[in-house]
Amino acid sequence: MLDSITIKNAEIIAVGTELLMGQVLNTNAHFLSQRLNEIGVFCFHQAVVGDNVTRLTEQIIMSLSRADLVILTGGLGPTDDDLTMQTVADTIGIQLHFDEESYEKMASFFRATCRMMPENNRKQAFLPSTKDGIILPNDNGTAPGALMWTNYEGANKIIVCLPGPPNELNPMFDKYALPILVKRTSSKLVSKYVHIINVGESKAEIMMKDIIDSQTNPTIATYATTGECKFRITQSFSSEDSENEDKISPIVEIMKERFGDNIYEIADDNNGRSLAKVVVDMLNSKGLTLGFAESLTGGMASSCIVSIPGASSVFYGGIVSYDNSVKENVLGVSREILDTVGPVSSECAMQMAVGAKNTLKTSIAISFTGIAGPAGGTPEKPVGTVFVGIADEKGVDSYELHLRGNRTKIREIAVLKTLDLLRRKLQ
Repeated sequence: MLDSITIKNAEIIAVGTELLMGQVLNTNAHFLSQRLNEIGVFCFHQAVVGDNVTRLTEQIIMSLSRADLVILTGGLGPTDDDLTMQTVADTIGIQLHFDEESYEKMASFFRATCRMMPENNRKQAFLPSTKDGIILPNDNGTAPGALMWTNYEGANKIIVCLPGPPNELNPMFDKYALPILVKRTSSKLVSKYVHIINVGESKAEIMMKDIIDSQTNPTIATYATTGECKFRITQSFSSEDSENEDKISPIVEIMKERFGDNIYEIADDNNGRSLAKVVVDMLNSKGLTLGFAESLTGGMASSCIVSIPGASSVFYGGIVSYDNSVKENVLGVSREILDTVGPVSSECAMQMAVGAKNTLKTSIAISFTGIAGPAGGTPEKPVGTVFVGIADEKGVDSYELHLRGNRTKIREIAVLKTLDLLRRKLQ
């Protein structure tokens, strides 16, 4: 039966009351959707169901009526509320059997950690037989998964049961389930992701509306994130299509013409390089070093840079100069500037940047000072007023930003826009 199944679309069912209550973030659906997209399988529906047999059964039946592939995550543990495997078996009418090999692997897992295996873990070794499914080993935990097949209303379907913890689910799916599924797809999807800054999602969509409306393959979609947006361009290849026919590149060229240097990254996958990664790579290629003086951002810019692997080759450090005494005594901002134009000013930002460059001995230093709110704003300098200083070997420049949002968003966008200022300067 398995070899006769062609997968075109899928549904994901996340099982667990803790997901419904918001106690656990459902990152599994995000991971699985990406993987399905990569092999040309469309995920049209996702669902979250609590630990309830009746409701889970209803959802499995509904999903089987619409999808070729149904993937369930969670509910494979040893406790009474872990009911996924048995509920799936009961719904599709198969018997689970005790699998000695899986049970011994669980026992070895506990022995390796010098623990006694509780009796209720035996439940996890009840799995489909070879005529009904394939056991998916768990190399990182005790709960095996399973890939099963069934005939539902005259159509052959695949059901995959995976454990809930991402550190178990991700490698299990990639190593054991994906190689089976990819052989049973009828198409392939290829995508490009165009990352754009300083243009909002709605404006970006309007700028590309004529192209979006004229395309069915490839498809074009926009996504908004904090301070930036992203286009996904996806071309579908059927088994009869030639993969040499590239319909994506011409659209990317149109985007380059329309968005110019607001495009900072064009990637082959959904992750791509972040703006911080782009900046780190540019600094590396030019042999330059970077430091920060942070008042408004309080270390957020430094944290953003050090989250990039290899940032130590370009980033020397940061000075959090929140209080005026630090601006004056550590960074050398003059008392006259602080008393006359104030700490939230172009003059202060420039002196902070120069002070940081001299203190940290970097090629470039960037300063942040401003009003993040919710209080502290004035008619002349409302909440969201930010001054940025950038000092390099040629001198120092200042930039004035007027941002909107809550305290966290203002600080985040200040960092993002400043990294973009640096990117453009490095170009």
